[in-house]
Amino acid sequence: MKYYRCELHTHTTSSDGKMTPEELVDRALACGYDAIALTDHNTTAGVKRAVEEGRRRGLTVIPGIEWTTFWGHFAVTGGKSDVLWRDITPENVGEKIKRAQTLGDIVTIAHPRRMGYPLCSGCHCDYDIESISGADCYEVWSHYYPNEGVAARQQKEQWLSLLAEGHRLSVVYGYDWHNRDDVPPSYACTYVGSEGKDADSILRGVKSGATYISIGVEVECKAVSGGREYAIGSEIASEETEIELSCFRSEDYRSDKPTKLTRAEIVTELGKESFPIAFGEKIKAKATFERFCVVCIYGERKREEQLLAITGAFYRGGNG
Repeated sequence: MKYYRCELHTHTTSSDGKMTPEELVDRALACGYDAIALTDHNTTAGVKRAVEEGRRRGLTVIPGIEWTTFWGHFAVTGGKSDVLWRDITPENVGEKIKRAQTLGDIVTIAHPRRMGYPLCSGCHCDYDIESISGADCYEVWSHYYPNEGVAARQQKEQWLSLLAEGHRLSVVYGYDWHNRDDVPPSYACTYVGSEGKDADSILRGVKSGATYISIGVEVECKAVSGGREYAIGSEIASEETEIELSCFRSEDYRSDKPTKLTRAEIVTELGKESFPIAFGEKIKAKATFERFCVVCIYGERKREEQLLAITGAFYRGGNG
């Protein structure tokens, strides 16, 4: 399995973006993405053009749409469901998510703690979180400066709380890409573990939870338990689990690069434990958990310690 650099939340002139579908593909290639999803607000008008341009130029473009409602936004990828955004209400949102999933789409809770009305109607998620916790993914980071500020902290805390309650939500970053940025001031990437970079393979990787989000860091992380190795997103039956982790600087990261790593933090529903880490170094650490285990990587960037990467969860239970 290989991890592919993806951006799963983008816009074009078909909604409120500043790029045509062809320009979006051009910028995505320049920024080093392997795959993107086009998720214009409440329309798929630009999808065919983007998919065709991506096919012509070697970029995977996943059909999608952003359900943009007054109570919250959802990035829906796959292009298979027939759910209309106008039909979504706080009372039926869980049913609509299940409908989209049954037809083959993946549903992501988009920027749930971002500022909403009057700056951006619906950007803050006002749905009952239990009604939407059956979604596939959660945008733990979003837009510019994704690891900074109140919204970023609240999104991370809410995602971890949902994992502790037993919900399974893949971690993703949503650039919410609207403008023709040459070098964004600060941005992240979603890395998806997949057997290939075609749309179906990428979506299977996202669905399985084989994801991590990162600012300028590439991560190798697996769990070893009962003599077996497990990828991010796996369900682990054995109680004895060891996390193996290595991190590397993304040399082609297009903004301020991390200068060094400081620590890795293993987070479970039982608490947190930190370990020193450096670029290129492999660490092994025991993990005790009953529901989930996530790894957070911290380092120095712009002369301060920042959270630079978050892995998807390893889960307890089942047969692996």
